[in-house]
Order: sequence, then C-alpha cells, then structure tokens
Amino acid sequence: MALIKCPECGESVSDKAPNCPHCGLAIAGNIIPCPECGAVVPKGTETCPKCAFPLQEVKEQVKNVEASPAPQKPAIKASEEVLEKIGPVFLEAKELYEKKKYVSAYDKINIALSAAPNNTECLKLEAAIVSGICDHSQKVAEELFQAKEYAKALAEIDGALKFAPNSQALLNLSNEIKRAKARRKTRITVISVLVVIAIAVVAAMSIRKSFTAEEENQAWEIAKDSNTVSCYNQFLEDYPDGAHSMDAQEMLMKLQKDETDFWGRIQSSSDVYSYEQYLKKFPQGMYVDQAKNSIDSLDWVKATKKNTPEAFAEYLAAHPEGAHVGEAQSANEKIAASVPTAEEISGMKSFFSNYYAAVENKDESSVLDFFESVTPKYYGISNASKSDIQANIKKMYAKDIKQVHIKINDASFKVTKDESGNFHVTFPIDVTYDREDAAKTNTSSMNVTAVVNSNQKITSIISNKSNSTL
Repeated sequence: MALIKCPECGESVSDKAPNCPHCGLAIAGNIIPCPECGAVVPKGTETCPKCAFPLQEVKEQVKNVEASPAPQKPAIKASEEVLEKIGPVFLEAKELYEKKKYVSAYDKINIALSAAPNNTECLKLEAAIVSGICDHSQKVAEELFQAKEYAKALAEIDGALKFAPNSQALLNLSNEIKRAKARRKTRITVISVLVVIAIAVVAAMSIRKSFTAEEENQAWEIAKDSNTVSCYNQFLEDYPDGAHSMDAQEMLMKLQKDETDFWGRIQSSSDVYSYEQYLKKFPQGMYVDQAKNSIDSLDWVKATKKNTPEAFAEYLAAHPEGAHVGEAQSANEKIAASVPTAEEISGMKSFFSNYYAAVENKDESSVLDFFESVTPKYYGISNASKSDIQANIKKMYAKDIKQVHIKINDASFKVTKDESGNFHVTFPIDVTYDREDAAKTNTSSMNVTAVVNSNQKITSIISNKSNSTL
C-alpha cells in the first residue's frame, strides 16, 4: 500500500482506501496512473489533467469515425483492424513477459505500439517489461560485481540502459562498479610498480604518480555526475589530498547547505507531504531518520483522530515497524471489543421490550426486577430506590389515564459496549395514553438513553423529556 494524492481534493490518502476521507472520492480499484507523467486519475478519465495525455485515444478515434459521414467508413475498418491486430501480439508479449523473456516481450509489444502508439494497456505492459529488464540486469550485474568481473557487469548494465537510459538504480550501480574497477586497476599498477622498483625506483614513482592522477580524475568525474553527498564523501575519503579535494569539499558544503536549508523550512511542519519531499530529494540525507519519525507521528495523530479500524489498519500498513504499532493494535482490539454481536443487540431489544411490557401491564414487581436496589440515574432521580421507581409508575397512571402503550422503534435501536461489559443503549419510543375521555387520547415520542450492566440490570435510564418516567 502507498500514499497518493487524491485526484479530486489533493489530500494524501492510501491507494487501498475505499474512499478519500476528505472528499469521499472512490479510491481503491477506481484510479489509474497516467502512463505519460504518473499522475493519479479516476478510471474513465479521457485526458490526463496534468500532461494532457490522451488516455483513451484509440477508443475516441473509433467513436469519431463512427460519427463521420458515410464516405469515412473505411477509416472505421482501419481502426478496428488496428485493434484486432494488436490483440494477439499484446497477448503474446504478455505471455513472454510472464515467462521472464523480457527482450522478446519488448520486441513484441513494440510491434503492437507501432500500430497503436497511445494504447494504454500496451504502454503499461511496455513499462512493466522495461522494469523487468532493469531488475534482471541489476541482479546479474550485482552478482558479477561481487565476483569482481567488472567488465561483464558494466556490459550487462549498458545493455539494460538501452531500454531505460534514465534508470537511477542502474546508473548508480554502474558508477559504483567503475570506482571499484578504478581501485582495482590501481592495485594492479601498484604490484607492477613494486616489481619494477628493483630495476628503477625513480621510474616506478613516476609511473605510480601518473596512474594515481588518472584514477583520481576518473573518480572525480563519477562524483560530479552523481552529485550526491555520499559520492563526494567517498571521493574525499579516497583522495583527501587530491587535486580535486577542494572542489569536492565546496560541492559537499553546497549540497549540505541546501539540505540544511530545506530541513529548516519543514522541520516543524505538520504536513506529511513536506517530509516525503525531503526524503525524495535527500534519500541519504542527514535528517532522514527525523523525517521518517515525523511522518510516523503525523500518520498516528491522523489515525487517532479518526479512531476507526480502517484508520488504524492504514497506519499499520504504512508503518509496520512504526513507533505506535502496539498502540494501533490495542486500539483496534478495543474498538472490536466495543462492537456488540448481533446476538447481544437482539438480546438488548428483547430486554427493553420485556421491560416496557411490564410497565404497560403495571406489573411493579416485574419492573423492579430490571433494577438493582439502588439505581444511580433514574430519569430525574439520582440514586433512586425501588420505592422511588414504584412511585413513578403509579404517577404515570394517575388522573384519567386508563392504559399506556409503548412502542420501540427497532430501526433506530443502537447498542455499544464498554470495556467493563456494560451495554449503552439509545432508541426512540412512541407512547400512547388511553384516557377516560377518548377524545383526549394522545401519543408522545421521545428518545431513551440507558445503561445495562453485566448482571442485566438497568443502572441508568433517561429520556429527552424531563418530566417522563418511561
């Protein structure tokens, strides 16, 4: 899973999230990357809003031809033929790719692209094939590098660079091999010089000096091309007193200043994107650990604010070894424990149905069985005794009221559970009062909030009507 920018609102969101938490746009399974610039866009987008790449050009060509006058009908056939031709070639290229025959797959997909140069699926497969070529060549080159077969390793990389000339991973590995090759050449030279020393010490020193200068110049060119802090540090470690040591120190100081200035601007930021930009710009920088810790902390704060299983799952996916992994797991467990089962919800519905049936029947004994000897909160009474509850029931049937009918609205019945096993219940009820004078019969609606303990006793019950006893 990775963080992306929502194409609708621009906020950071996981590419596995069902919807953007900021604007509600569908994310998982409903977005695609533009093959030209990499921008994330919703499926079905006709043209990339960032680089104007025609995402459905072939489809549009066919539509345009179909809408043309009768003389244009041959063009429809041509477009359809293009689509029919690339289908088998595309499948053949895909099969070769899955068999890791990348070069052959590359040749095939380019045949398809020559017929439909902007076909999205062909472009995506071509990118995957090139990635496979690079990964394979990098692995082979690394093995040859470890075996000190530098020429073969460089040849392997050069072959892959024909397909991906801007691959930074391959370019970095090539530079590393070239430096090792240069050092090896120097060692061989030293051995030769030591042999020659017996013949002519002066001549040997001259030869050594010549090769050292050549080696340093080669290493300096590599450092300049890479233009990274690590490369300049390596150069200074290898040639602390070399002809280019001052140049390397100046470039190193400039890069370090740029990094320090960048970090100074963002180190107090509450924006994850700022730290991601730092890591992208300075992957081996001085503040990498601080940047990663800041991202971890900000993602954790975001998860705790949402306080949902999805939010904690997103944090754990992004930071499997983060500072708050244990807390995220505990929070998920706590949330899971607070969600009652279907059986428990059904049990609470039956519990209050029985309670109100006893109230309707004026069965004081049965009503009192639903309470402890003292109820902390019973409507407007604190620490109500059973006598208080009896008095309230009698009060409810005073004056001209013959019968009370109570109906629970099951559709709005909500139950949660706390860590102690207490059920917190809210639901609306409709209460109809049958009076001696039938013309005065009336119905009243109210919302009830109650707490039922693990002993199945009501410890708190109130309604949004202050004078209610229901």
